Amino acid sequence: LKVLISSAEELKYKYFKKGTAVCIEGPRYSSRAESEVFRSWNCDIINMTVCPEVYLAKELGIPFATTALVTDYDCWREGEKVVSVRL
Repeated sequence: LKVLISSAEELKYKYFKKGTAVCIEGPRYSSRAESEVFRSWNCDIINMTVCPEVYLAKELGIPFATTALVTDYDCWREGEKVVSVRL
């Protein structure tokens, strides 16, 4: 964790030491109703990949830290540019 934080500081990246992530099944974005539920749970990040690795690492006693690149706001925030991907 110290290496991640010092690297972020050196590169002048904005970072958070803790937060709450919800993992949804991809490849899809959450619906507006799901997004509102996640907001009511005070989730900070919605993603499709982080949770399986966290649980497996913990079971094996492996230290684990997540780095994530936030690409956009969820659908509840109107007026922001959306990210779209063609599959």
